[in-house]
Parts: sequence; C-alpha cells; structure tokens
Amino acid sequence: MVKLNAGCRKEIEGWAAFMNKKVAWAVVVFWMFIIFCLSHQPANVSNVLSTDVAKVVAQNFGFVSASDDFNLISFNSLIRKFAHFMLYFVLGIVLVSTLRKLGVTGIKGMILSILVCVLYAITDEWHQLFVDGRGAQWSDVAIDSAGAIIGIAGMVGIDWIVRSVRLASVK
Repeated sequence: MVKLNAGCRKEIEGWAAFMNKKVAWAVVVFWMFIIFCLSHQPANVSNVLSTDVAKVVAQNFGFVSASDDFNLISFNSLIRKFAHFMLYFVLGIVLVSTLRKLGVTGIKGMILSILVCVLYAITDEWHQLFVDGRGAQWSDVAIDSAGAIIGIAGMVGIDWIVRSVRLASVK
C-alpha cells in the first residue's frame, strides 16, 4: 500500500471534490437537455410516443380488460401530465443535490432550486410555442413546478432524516 503525505492526499481530495461538483452539474444540464429534446418534438411525434407509452401501461398494469370501455385519449393525456410531473421531479432532485454539493443548503437551497425549476418550466413552455403543432400551457408549468417542489422537498426531507438518525446514533 502506498502512503501519501498529507499535502498530496489533500490535493487528491480537492480534485475529487472538484470533479464531483462538475459531474453533478453535468447531470443537471443533461436532464435539462432531455426535457428540451422531449419538448422540441413536433406535436404528432410527441403524441405517438405518449400514446405508445399509454398503450403499454394500460395493457401491462391491468387498466384494460375485455369488458372495459377504455378511453385511450384521456389516458394518454394523463400519461403526458404524469411525464411532465416526473421529469421535473427528477430535475428538482438533481438540482437540489448539486446545490448541496456546492454548500447551498437549507431553505436557501430549496428556494434557489424551486426558482430554477419554475423558470426552466416557463422557458420550456415558451420554447414549445416555436415547435410545430405545440403550444404553451400554464397548467403544464404548474404540473412541472409541483413535480419539482415535491422532488426538492422529498430530497431535503430524506437528507434531514438521515442526518437526524446519524446524530441520534452518535449520542
């Protein structure tokens, strides 16, 4: 085993922390890019994708049986709204986690994460105004924002529970 002097070890730890922050930001940017790409699909392409997902979910999770009067159009709309929620739920989690790595924690980290997610949701809807067959909806901004807020609050809550358990076990 190679022993490192304190200065060398500190340099390696600093580099690792620096890279960890860069990777965390790369994940945030990558997830925003995924959201952008999905929003940039023309309406007909986006609808085919969500309809295919709705069919798979309906068939594999028992929503459809021979006697059901199943409305695929309504279910597709529900799937699309759920996708909005989940995309921003994940964005909220990765963003608040990244800010925590930078030392932006507590209420400040939560508020900053929420602001970034809500602003991104607004710009995402605005972007859709320029995509063939798409439009902007305030209800989508609200759903996106709700997903982000719940993801952020959940992540902060889990972090608080973990820290509380660790502190309790030390005492």
